[in-house]
Amino acid sequence: MSEKRYYWLKLYDTFFENKTSKFIRRLPDGDKILLCYLKLQLKLLKNEGVFSYEHLCDSVAEEIALTLDEDVNIIKLLLAALEKTKTIEYFDDDTFMLSEMQDLIGSEGSSAARVRKHREKHKMLQSNVPVTNGNSPVTNLLRRERDRYRDR
Repeated sequence: MSEKRYYWLKLYDTFFENKTSKFIRRLPDGDKILLCYLKLQLKLLKNEGVFSYEHLCDSVAEEIALTLDEDVNIIKLLLAALEKTKTIEYFDDDTFMLSEMQDLIGSEGSSAARVRKHREKHKMLQSNVPVTNGNSPVTNLLRRERDRYRDR
């Protein structure tokens, strides 16, 4: 049985304030382009930010549009913006990498996730936090009420 692998893309709280995001948002349809940028990053998580053109379509932009299920014109604007902000590196005509992604990618296998959850659970059991509130004011009040009914 193959192990599931979980990936994540870390976004800084300043994502919308960085130069690339600001530049993209100021373009016509900038919000759509920025959304496509995020979708592309998520799609490339398993490949560490590298896209390989498989020649399924006539151009790289058309293939990305097909992959993301987006309009090809938006993808062309995205690629142009990424080139202008130098956040894309072409290795050759068929392969490029989103350079900003390298520090934002994380992953773990399902067994690592299971072990981490087990350790967190074990840590909670070992903590010194009292499990019951035996001497809290509410508990004392309930005890007095119980004792009062018992004495009748």
